[in-house]
Amino acid sequence: MVDQLGTSKWSVSEARGWVARFRHVADDGPEYDGVELFLALCDYLDELHGGAGFDYVRTGPEQQALTAAIRAVRGPNPVPDPLGERLVQPVNAAVTLADGRALTTWLEERDGWQQELGKALHALYSYLDQLYGGPGAFDELLTTAERSRVAAR
Repeated sequence: MVDQLGTSKWSVSEARGWVARFRHVADDGPEYDGVELFLALCDYLDELHGGAGFDYVRTGPEQQALTAAIRAVRGPNPVPDPLGERLVQPVNAAVTLADGRALTTWLEERDGWQQELGKALHALYSYLDQLYGGPGAFDELLTTAERSRVAAR
């Protein structure tokens, strides 16, 4: 397990605390969208991790078990959900997962807390990509039922 979020100087718990506070200081623009996306992705990871939730980045056998559970519910050759039950945008975020990747890059190019938020978001996307099967693989959210099955592993 790893407590740090990629190249961010924040641990998972520090990032969650800081970003929740930024909701009150972020302008109604890309920074605010980044805050909302970060919090929504953490909530999503809480559901996938089950139990204690997302308090650290799983590695080794723990990550392999989580990855296997996600792949099992998505199927061997994931395709976009024809019924639209898998979302491409977290309910509590103003941007899609694809737009969030571009927003992450934009935030990383800023200074101060915006840059740290960008680094933390980048780490979340990298982690979710790993769990989903590789670079760029995290492109839709599992359904509520699928998340429950992953969490129950």
